[in-house]
Amino acid sequence: MAFYGSPFLAEQKNERIEGKGKYTFPSGNIYVGEFKDGKFHGKGIIHFKTGGQYEAEWINGIAQEGQYTFKDGLIYEAENWDYCTKEDRRFFAERVNGFSAGIKKF
Repeated sequence: MAFYGSPFLAEQKNERIEGKGKYTFPSGNIYVGEFKDGKFHGKGIIHFKTGGQYEAEWINGIAQEGQYTFKDGLIYEAENWDYCTKEDRRFFAERVNGFSAGIKKF
C-alpha cells in the first residue's frame, strides 16, 4: 500500500503499521483512518487536495463501501444523479444558491 518516501504517522504493533494513523500520498492527498499490516483497514477518509473526500470502510487496502463528497458538500450518488445533466446544466452550488438562468420547464 505504501509508496517509498511517503510518510506514515501511525500506531505500530510488532513493527507493523496498525491502528489509527495518517498516510500522505506523494500527490499530497491524505488518508486518515485505521490500518492493519500497513494497509487501509477499517474506517478511513481520503482527503483530496481538490477539497473533496472519500469516506469508506476498507478491508486489506480495498474500499468495500464508501461515499464521495465534493468540495461544495454535494454527496455523489450512483443512482438518481440529477446534477449537471443534459436537462439541467447547473452545478450543485448554483442550484443551492438559486441560480436559474437558462433553465426551461418542459
